[in-house]
Amino acid sequence: MLGVRLTEREEEEIKKLVGAGLYVSVSEFIRESVRKNLGTLKAIQIRNVSKSVAKKEIFDYMKKHKEAYASDISEELGLDLDIVFSVLKELNSKGIVE
Repeated sequence: MLGVRLTEREEEEIKKLVGAGLYVSVSEFIRESVRKNLGTLKAIQIRNVSKSVAKKEIFDYMKKHKEAYASDISEELGLDLDIVFSVLKELNSKGIVE
């Protein structure tokens, strides 16, 4: 079991939500909040690959997705964000991606 320290204001806000019937209990609110955050925050495994391998993977990814944020590419391919930016800049200068 874990203990958590909240400010009085946070505790009162949670109790208001419970009182309004949005949650069965304070524990349920905390449990759901933790689960929600665990679902959205995840560790990214960065693979150690050469720039040429990264370039091919990013090129293939962009052929399939047409539009993507560098952070999405980094996360989905497990590539360092600096390498992704470098490769995208290079591909952009060659007119391969915008």
